Amino acid sequence: MGTIAVVHPAGWYPDPWTAGELRWWDGSAWTDQRALPRALRPPAPPAPPHPTLPLVLAVGPIVTILVSLVASRFVLEGLSGQRWPIAVYVVIAGLIGYGPVLAFCWWGSSRWGSGSVRADGGLFFRWSDAGWGPLTWLACVVAQVVVGLVVLGLDIPITSNTEGLDDMSTERGYVIALLILAVVAAPLVEEVVFRGFVMRGLLGVMRPAATIAVQALVFGAAHVDPSRGMGNIGLVLVLSGVGAVLGVAQYRFRRVGPTVIAHGMINAIALTVALSGWVPEP
Repeated sequence: MGTIAVVHPAGWYPDPWTAGELRWWDGSAWTDQRALPRALRPPAPPAPPHPTLPLVLAVGPIVTILVSLVASRFVLEGLSGQRWPIAVYVVIAGLIGYGPVLAFCWWGSSRWGSGSVRADGGLFFRWSDAGWGPLTWLACVVAQVVVGLVVLGLDIPITSNTEGLDDMSTERGYVIALLILAVVAAPLVEEVVFRGFVMRGLLGVMRPAATIAVQALVFGAAHVDPSRGMGNIGLVLVLSGVGAVLGVAQYRFRRVGPTVIAHGMINAIALTVALSGWVPEP
């Protein structure tokens, strides 16, 4: 190959042998590395469109989980006089609250989707989610603080959804069952439902911003407990803010891996604080 004056530092230069290309000069000799000038390089391929599902796979899970979660609270209230171990009540709440929506997602996926709940719900993880998950959690905390300050500033009634848990913290079986339900089951099921099926179903008929807003409000509404009365208003607003952040993360990553981790961290920390009895009464 030819030579060039040694005064030229290493870098890309016009290829002496091929017009319109660049060749790498290592500071003393030409190498075999070649490239097109940036202006002539083909553009990066566009990102594939976001996965979408039929609208029925958004509406069905919304209706199912809203009804089943509220029903589970009424059932537990009706069974409260049975004096069963508290862990039994937690298991019952999980089965009634999440069983029907999981059944619908499985049936709906086989009928209108890909046939895979995991694929339709975006339930995929990457090693990078170990970092994105905590960052998403941090964004959720910021959203909680901001919305919480607005709620308090406007004197909107709010009741914590962990209120009263410290009264039962001595029940070992209760703690174990609640940890499994709140830190493992709830994040997996709710993220697959709200950030998976619901978001992908709405994205087929709505713009991304509207989709994120609607699923966030539905996510907040899913935590309504009739026993809290007007306190549900502030709680729904705060949790809707969290749902919005989780929705943005899902739209950005096109999977629920980071949001499952963030959701699990939110529940784990809230549960730990509540069981310790550290949270003061509002």
